[in-house]
Amino acid sequence: MIHLIKIEYAKIKYNTTFWSIIILYMVMLPLVFFGLGHFVANIYPDVLKAYEFPKVWNFISYMASWTNLLLGVLVVSIICNETAFRTQRQNIIDGLSRKEMILSKFYLFTALAMFVTLYTFLLGMAVGVYFTGFSDLFSGISFIGYYFIQTMGYFSFAFFFAFLLKSPALAIISYILTFIFKFIFTLSLGVTIAQFTPINAFTDLVPFPFFQDSLDMIAKQTQAENDSYEISQSLKALVSVGWIAIFVISGYFIVKKRDL
Repeated sequence: MIHLIKIEYAKIKYNTTFWSIIILYMVMLPLVFFGLGHFVANIYPDVLKAYEFPKVWNFISYMASWTNLLLGVLVVSIICNETAFRTQRQNIIDGLSRKEMILSKFYLFTALAMFVTLYTFLLGMAVGVYFTGFSDLFSGISFIGYYFIQTMGYFSFAFFFAFLLKSPALAIISYILTFIFKFIFTLSLGVTIAQFTPINAFTDLVPFPFFQDSLDMIAKQTQAENDSYEISQSLKALVSVGWIAIFVISGYFIVKKRDL
């Protein structure tokens, strides 16, 4: 595993695009986190409570989930560029098996997911401690765990599109359009079935943090009227892990059958 990680690090070590997007992400998240919160607070002052424990964990995870769309595009770009420049073929010639090549990419986006989750956790903890001290520090921290699974889901989704389509433009467009079609899936399939689709399972792991009580009440009324059923967060996490495995394994079989 260490050998494969070193190979992937060597590829991105001097990749200015990769590091530019990572820096952009690290700057963008706190700006959006504070900017949106203060903007909404001008209309609804109670929103500032979202910076306090335990609500800060849901708030920061939800904000970070939007920036992960950008990082998903980065995953697509890295894999597709390696296909275009025959880097994957060279890896095979140099002695890597196709399984090891897939695993190296899996380790790369897992390390990236761990990094952004840690960054999100530290940012949320710093803000929460500033506003409320250390009381209720670990209350609601499960959102960070759900965020990690969601991030892995986004990356595995991007991973799958990159290997399936090979073209960076086509893969990126398909990846982004899927998020836009999320609402179409829900309307056409119904809440009960749609929540098991990968994109719904991933995005629903970290719900919109504001007015959650009112949203829950509306959701329950809608479910009762439409005779629908919403699964628990823990089951959504389990479904998401299942989809992550499916996308990674599918990527492996695509590479195994394809001429590099």
